[in-house]
Amino acid sequence: AGKGEESERKLLDNVWGEVPEKQTTAVMGPSGAGKTSLLNILAGRASTHGRIKIESDVRLNNYSVDPTNIKVRKLIAFVAQDDSLQVTSTPREAIRFSAKLRLPRATTDHQLDKLTNRMIAELGLTACADSIVGGELIKGISGGERKRTSVGVELVVKPALVFLDEPTSGLDSFSAVQLCQVLKKVANAGSSVLFTIHQPSSEIFNSFDHLILMNKGRVMYTGSVHGVPDFFASRGHPNPPNYNPADFIMNVAQSVPVKQLNEDGFFPTDERKMGEAFVPDDGKDALGITVTRRTARGVDVYDTKPPGLVTQVKLLFTREINNLRRDVTALGARFGLTIFLGVLVGIIFLDVGKTDPTVAVNLQSHFGALIMVLLMSMFGTAQPALLSFPEERPVFLREYSTNHYSVISYFLSRLTMEAVVTGLQVFVQAIITYFMIGFQLSFGLFWAVTYSLAMASTALAVLLGCSVEDPKLAQEMLPILFVPQMLFAGFFVVPDLI
Repeated sequence: AGKGEESERKLLDNVWGEVPEKQTTAVMGPSGAGKTSLLNILAGRASTHGRIKIESDVRLNNYSVDPTNIKVRKLIAFVAQDDSLQVTSTPREAIRFSAKLRLPRATTDHQLDKLTNRMIAELGLTACADSIVGGELIKGISGGERKRTSVGVELVVKPALVFLDEPTSGLDSFSAVQLCQVLKKVANAGSSVLFTIHQPSSEIFNSFDHLILMNKGRVMYTGSVHGVPDFFASRGHPNPPNYNPADFIMNVAQSVPVKQLNEDGFFPTDERKMGEAFVPDDGKDALGITVTRRTARGVDVYDTKPPGLVTQVKLLFTREINNLRRDVTALGARFGLTIFLGVLVGIIFLDVGKTDPTVAVNLQSHFGALIMVLLMSMFGTAQPALLSFPEERPVFLREYSTNHYSVISYFLSRLTMEAVVTGLQVFVQAIITYFMIGFQLSFGLFWAVTYSLAMASTALAVLLGCSVEDPKLAQEMLPILFVPQMLFAGFFVVPDLI
């Protein structure tokens, strides 16, 4: 997909198929076949950035729908390939957090606890329910348990459609089989499950109900998994005895030219009669099915509105506190560095503030001490904020896209947490430097000035962290914002000479 005509490439070409209710449907195909593109477009999550153009429409239940419509997305659960979970949360906390924010505000704590416990039992997470999820730097639960937690987070509202992108990626064979068994349970509970998978084992392949095989953006086969051998055999490609059907059809898709596959009768056309474009209203759900009430595991999702701003901020702030409490290494390093630099600067500029500022040499020392304290306030608080947001970005994007909370709720919770932590950090720094250096300004005013500078620096760092995806790039760009402020502050050059 490109902007220029010469570079344009058709990613999906008249893709069609069926995802029956209470059944699992796998989307297979070679790399570049369009599996993930199909899933993202159906889920309304295709990030185009001006590079992808959808020329046709998306049809569900024979109706043309807009998958980006909020009423459509409420019926779809999407589990990405990468598990975007808060690393310091437990599976129990992650599932309950999702349920609290996505179910009606009238849902009681007893109902939430009952739902959470049921989800944990159904997903086989009882043994690790209260262990932290973990990540690259923090040891936590296994990859299979993390993937099942991601599934549970999305299933709390009992969606009509469940989409998963490469759910078995990175899992061992046992964990992959376990996950497929969980997906089978999800389908049996009433949801239609659609997921992409690259090259499953024969055991996993035979557990599927339906299959959509894609090749070069087109549907090569769609139908029952059990009908795959006969379909391929009738077109001159019989499956060898004792050979994994999944491996065989992938070999055919990759080794046989598309032109030959066309001649052999692959790439069936869709001859079903389609309905007109459908716009969801209050009397129908997003797929055109007339409904009266819809329940999510015993909770009426049409009963009342979801939790409000105050509840969202409260839950997010509580999670931030738990994150700080459990990730003591990062918090300890932040305050440890502040204490070390504060003592170092205090020793170098010991009692400088008590000297006569009318003497030129003393005046230079006064300026030096003040500059160092302010620089500590700037970089000591901006650096942690700069590095933390890119790590939380995937979690925020996933939760925001599934209507967990609003942007303003997330902003207010982060602002409150940063204000508290920054205030304590600057207070520790001020205690050390103020009395060791001997500043003449009142302590309260001294702390207020350094705290204001620290919060302004933190805001700039968060802005920069939001603007780029790579933390290393953000670190390299930070001096571009801070150095000009230092140069024009009047410390190094008199403002009249600038």
